[in-house]
Order: sequence, then C-alpha cells, then structure tokens
Amino acid sequence: MSEDLRLSVSKTKTFLQCKKQFKFNYIEKLPKKDWDHHTFGKFCHKVLEYFHQQYLEGCLLPYNTVMNDAWKVAWAEYKDKMNPVMKQECWDLINKYLKMVSTKKSQFPANVIGVEKRFEFPVAENIILNGAIDRIQQDDDGIIHVCDYKTAKNKKYLKDDFFQLLTYAYVIVTEDPSVKKVRASYIMLRHDFEYITTEFTLKDIKKVKDKFLDYAEQIKTETDYKATPTALCNFCDYLEHCPEGKGKAFNQNVYGEVAY
Repeated sequence: MSEDLRLSVSKTKTFLQCKKQFKFNYIEKLPKKDWDHHTFGKFCHKVLEYFHQQYLEGCLLPYNTVMNDAWKVAWAEYKDKMNPVMKQECWDLINKYLKMVSTKKSQFPANVIGVEKRFEFPVAENIILNGAIDRIQQDDDGIIHVCDYKTAKNKKYLKDDFFQLLTYAYVIVTEDPSVKKVRASYIMLRHDFEYITTEFTLKDIKKVKDKFLDYAEQIKTETDYKATPTALCNFCDYLEHCPEGKGKAFNQNVYGEVAY
C-alpha cells in the first residue's frame, strides 16, 4: 500500500508558488523561522477562537468579560514573542472587535456555529485533505457562511483568490450534502474587519475535488523542485538555503504583510 499524500490549501499553494520552498518544507522538513507576522496572526486568531468558543459552550457572561479572558489565554501562550508594537496593535484590534460585536443588531455572535473547525478526509484513495476553518456561522437568512481571518495589510490580492474559501465550502458540502450554497468571506482584521465576500453554488464547489486531484498528481510526479523567485522570498523560511531567493530578496523588518 502506498503512503497517503496529505494535502491542504497552504501545502498546494506553496507548491504552486515555489516548488523549491515546497521541497524544503514538506520533504526535507527544514526548521521554520519564528516570524513576527506569524505570531501576530496566531495571537489574534487565538483570542477570537477562545471568545466564540465560550459562547458555543453556553457561556452567559458579558462580552467584555469573556474577551478579557480570551486575551489572557492568548497572552499566556504568546507573550514571549510579542513586542510592544505588536501588543498595542493587537489590543486595538481586539477592542474594536469587541465594540463591533456589542453593537451588531443581528444574531451575531450567537449565529457562530463553529470555530477552528478541523477537517481531515479522503478525496481519493491515498489522498487526504486536511485543514481548519477559522469560523463557521449561519447567517440570518439561513445560509452557511465560512470565514477566514486575515491580518494582511494589503487586501487587493485576495479579491480574486477564493480557492481557500472554496475548499472550505467543499468541506461543508461534503459533510452535509443537503447544503446547496455556501457564503464565504475573508475578514480583514486590519481593515476594520471588512468582509471580502462571495457565494459558491454546488457547481462551483464540485470543481474543488478535481483541482486537488490535479495538484496531487503534480506533486507526486515532480522531480526538479525549481525555485520561483519573487518579492515573497523576503518572507521565506528557507531563504538562507536558496541562492535564487537571495538574489530576489531585500532586507526589511515588517510583520503582517502576508496572508496568514
């Protein structure tokens, strides 16, 4: 029996963007760097996950009390990696989110039905799709809505790149075939929690399986693993191992510039 090929949105995206980076990460398993922008994103995700999870479990405490607890939980995990600038921006974002939740007139956050929903299932023999959905809610009109938090400063690139959300819609429909349409949004935390939203029909969603099967075949047959140098080389965990990337990269100290 051949070994299972495990696929995720991030894994396939890495393969498509730079096969050499894919090799460093998923085949040679070189250690990753501890980036500020990763920590920033993970911290915000942790706070929001904890906040909504409490209400999913029946919590009746005021929003500000639960958000304060959520901050403490995230801070305990990430405080050693957070500098003062990151801490202040995260604090401002979370307070803004709390204000938004407190003034929203719909059923939100009561309509949130899942946070950090992990999935793992076969799309074909020996091909496993896995990942996690930041938030799932059922909107006031009854439509299931999958959401992914983004801490990127630049939002333009997301408006034509919905494959991550389309994959999450595929997960929803796979688990519940009665669903006929899925709403999906990137939530831009640094842009006043702006939603970049689209909707997927079953026709759209059913194409996802074939895409992953195609990606799986490309990954299985790849042998060269050539580098594809771009400006993103600045944020590559493996830049020191890649002459091609070094030739493209430039020095800068920044966090939160990529989509995590």
